[in-house]
Amino acid sequence: MSTSGAEVLRSEEESRILVVDDEPQVVALLADSLRQADPFWHVETETDPQRALERLAEEDFDCLITDLVMSPVGGLRLAQEARSLDENLALIAITGRGTLEDSIEAMRIGFAGFLQKPFDLEEASQAISRTLRQRRQKERRDLRFAELAQAKTRLETEHAQLSQKLDVAAHDLVLSSKRMARQMDDLALGADVARVLMGVIELEDLLGLCAELLGDHIHCQTSTVALYETRENAVGLMVRAHPDTDDPPALSWLRTPIDAGVMCRAAQTGKSIHVEDIEASNLLDVQEKELWRDGRLLVVPIRRQGLTVGAAVLHRLSNDADFTANDTKHLLELAKAMAPAIQTAKLHHRQRCCIYAAIEAIAEAVEERDVYLKGHSARVQAYAMPIATTLDLHQSQIGAVQIAARLHDIGRLVIPESAVNHPGPLTDEQWEIVRRHPDAGADFLAPLDFFGEVGEIIRAHHESYDGTGYPHMKAGEEIPPAARVIAVADAFDAMTSHRPYRGALGIEEAREQVRRLAGQQFDPRAAEAFLNIPPEALAEVHASNR
Repeated sequence: MSTSGAEVLRSEEESRILVVDDEPQVVALLADSLRQADPFWHVETETDPQRALERLAEEDFDCLITDLVMSPVGGLRLAQEARSLDENLALIAITGRGTLEDSIEAMRIGFAGFLQKPFDLEEASQAISRTLRQRRQKERRDLRFAELAQAKTRLETEHAQLSQKLDVAAHDLVLSSKRMARQMDDLALGADVARVLMGVIELEDLLGLCAELLGDHIHCQTSTVALYETRENAVGLMVRAHPDTDDPPALSWLRTPIDAGVMCRAAQTGKSIHVEDIEASNLLDVQEKELWRDGRLLVVPIRRQGLTVGAAVLHRLSNDADFTANDTKHLLELAKAMAPAIQTAKLHHRQRCCIYAAIEAIAEAVEERDVYLKGHSARVQAYAMPIATTLDLHQSQIGAVQIAARLHDIGRLVIPESAVNHPGPLTDEQWEIVRRHPDAGADFLAPLDFFGEVGEIIRAHHESYDGTGYPHMKAGEEIPPAARVIAVADAFDAMTSHRPYRGALGIEEAREQVRRLAGQQFDPRAAEAFLNIPPEALAEVHASNR
């Protein structure tokens, strides 16, 4: 390589060069030659190697040109010390009588070129230019490697951060998946409950289904659904199911509405209550302790849109497993799913009660028209209920008896005033009108489908067991069971009540008539059930509402 080539390569890069040799003439000659070879080379000289070492520690140089054999510090040691300060320092050796071992050691230390004394100045310039170029290349490589190392570190850091974010995202995804799965389970549960309860509008039937559903989903001894009335702040109606038996849910009206205890507390606070030991707990009302004597309870409110419509209660025996947080969560989900149906059924029931109260008022007004009928329907109801209970009729039929007995004479609206209080026996024409009142009563209630079979019971309450009754001369099993019950109660009250054309029979006389007419006018089983009512109980009813 020529000197001009070196100048071209170095034209834009300045370099500081330190020439060290204990021979002043050599130092001066080489320094002058290098300054002339490239104006960008700033050449410094030292003849004292110790001083040169100090300068190398204090100043920055790009290249060190040193004689290998010097005193008191040799070139090899100087180079080692210099390299410890700057590992990229370019090293060129000046040698005249060095040994082979010195040359090998110089190469090990990192000398990139050797200038042999006496040396050619042009070759020296080329060697220095080549060595500086190698230094610059190494610096660029080192810089590039450093940048790559930084980039690698940055990538590793970013990768670690990304991995962490991915781990967090994966964890969040798992949680979201579990949360979504739970929501899907909740939706499925709600759909299942809604499907089971769909179309059930009768409050008692709905509560019974709800109680059975609770026991089907969560292990318990009994499952109970109780209605909560916000106006009274009390629980009055409840249905209890026994999941481990085939017994139907039992409907019960509490003797006195409960306005304290665990059910009301859960309903009023909107929070679940866990009673670990019923006997030791002071949270239960007296009536509640009669319902659940021992064991443990889990009670949750049944709420919809911030309003409490009831309470759900699970009961387990003392030797059974305790209720868990999952049981509470599951019960709350079931209660939430049931709440809309219960609220709708309550509204429907309340509307029915209002309508029934209005119709009952009409029935009472009908009785007020006839001085001989005062309190008649109330007494018929009182006589009929123990008969229905003794015959072990279905709960819905007993309810129908209760309503039909109260309204059975509402069809007497069609009877004209002239026949209502007729002083003697009715004429044939008047009897024909009177015989229409069962059909008239049934037709009056027909538009109100929620009365169900009540209308047909009213229509048949004057039918006779042997088929000689009216208005349609039905017989035996053709007559609804509830109508056969009311027939006995209605006839007994009529026999023991005064009429303008006859006196009232005594209780024993009337009972004897019922016994005699069993199998003819009356269903034998209904008559027998009536005759099992204690006479003193009959006398008490007979004296009421007169």
